[in-house]
Amino acid sequence: MVHLMRFCLAWVVTAWFMLLAPSAQALDVTVSAQYLGKGSGQFENTTPPALFCRRFAYRCTNNDVVDLPLTYTKEVTTVSPRAKFFIQMPGRRQVDVFHEVTGEPHTVSFEFTGVSQKTGGVPWYESPTYNAVVQGGCTRVASIGNPPWVFFLWDITNPTAPAGCHSLNSRNGPDYHGFIDVTDMGVSYNLRMPAPFRMKTGLYRGSITYSVGPGGDFDFGDGVTALNTNSVTINLVLDVQHAFFFEFPPGTDRAVLEPRDGWQHWLAGGSVPQRLYRDLPFRLSSSGPFKVYKLCQYDIDAQCAITNDKGDQVPVLLSLSLPAGIQHRGQMVERLALPTGRAQALQFEAVQPTLNRPGQMHFEIAKEDVRRMLPNTGSTYTGLATVVFDAEL
Repeated sequence: MVHLMRFCLAWVVTAWFMLLAPSAQALDVTVSAQYLGKGSGQFENTTPPALFCRRFAYRCTNNDVVDLPLTYTKEVTTVSPRAKFFIQMPGRRQVDVFHEVTGEPHTVSFEFTGVSQKTGGVPWYESPTYNAVVQGGCTRVASIGNPPWVFFLWDITNPTAPAGCHSLNSRNGPDYHGFIDVTDMGVSYNLRMPAPFRMKTGLYRGSITYSVGPGGDFDFGDGVTALNTNSVTINLVLDVQHAFFFEFPPGTDRAVLEPRDGWQHWLAGGSVPQRLYRDLPFRLSSSGPFKVYKLCQYDIDAQCAITNDKGDQVPVLLSLSLPAGIQHRGQMVERLALPTGRAQALQFEAVQPTLNRPGQMHFEIAKEDVRRMLPNTGSTYTGLATVVFDAEL
């Protein structure tokens, strides 16, 4: 009976130990950028600065950086590159980010350009990361000894396809053996994004997952223990908020259509005017795509119409000219006829941010329709046309 109780007790203790044993957890890191419609046409980084910016501030002025909180202990010897202090970084990745409402995809690329860590566990002046000779796919930028810690910063020579990097201190002899504790890891990176003025307003999200460990995307060589994760995910968040401003001058809410030189020539017995028209100027600022369409009080086929008190109607062609920085199907917009209704709307793309540039709205009645109107001398033709600029795509 005593033996049985001992066996049961041992089983319970073992089970309790297994429940308490730490397990590696996946890590998530967020990289973010935003575009607010500025004339630069570039995204601005909104990722919080990495911890290493406190010591290597110059690296964070013109470089995008982020904390990558991988921690581990590394046994360092001199028998091989992987046995030394060793870092293998992942290569460039391409990934799609998706509009969180419409699902519209855009492709971005992400690569690491530098790495920084805090190391301890051995006397700082003997650390294989202090004033180290760095070989392989990295170059040494700086190291700071702050007993008992060493902080270092390396550049990655070929971010597209990095080679493994390894280092030793000149004080480390051929029989060197030490255990290095690694924390406060951070990286610099390049996030290549599409031109924001080709993207619709909204949030875009995507992610990249990297494996961590021997033979993984992040590989810290041989003799690694206490690694806090076996994977890390970079979450990408792009916030696009376009500027859009449209303004007609005061008094241009009415378009009075007339011949080029007025009515005097025709009243004096001249020929039928070639057309009746009016061009209304406006100013436009836009940093992204938008749609335009018209709504008509009276319709004749695909055109708006005006009518007199006798019910006689004639069609009016509405067309649009836009600044050079805005295109439709890759072409400049010059007297482009507007369709009726939102379902038929024309979509326009910015090839560069357009800030307070001139455009025109054109209204025109063709000669054959003018001829039909002339017998009704003295009557007034009127109608309402609404032109909708829809920047909420």
